[in-house]
Amino acid sequence: MALLVDIVVLGLVIGVALFAAGMPAEDLRDRIQDGETLLVVFLFLIPEAIYHTALIGSRSQTFGKMALGIEVVDAESRRPIGYTRAFRRWLSTATLRALFTIPTVVDHLWPLRDSRNQALHDKFARSVVVRT
Repeated sequence: MALLVDIVVLGLVIGVALFAAGMPAEDLRDRIQDGETLLVVFLFLIPEAIYHTALIGSRSQTFGKMALGIEVVDAESRRPIGYTRAFRRWLSTATLRALFTIPTVVDHLWPLRDSRNQALHDKFARSVVVRT
């Protein structure tokens, strides 16, 4: 559920930026379908990286996590993980997502079988999600 809230927030930010830049949706779709990889990186990956890294690094929560009353903390000390580990956490999620659907599903279902309820991206960042 937190992921859905975060997707909506990022979608709105990107949508407003595209509207402000005067880029019609058809042009965007055509450019993405034509394989303009840098456009995808600048429009989607960089804002997502900044969003997750900045919010989890500074507040331990994205807006989606705030809405659900959960936060990301160090797996051992239960203290905030900071910007470097927040970026590592986002990067491991993005890498698994880039490997297509199966690794992403495995990553998000991993907490169901893990004794500490950690997803794979939490293990990479030595973090855990807890209720606030």
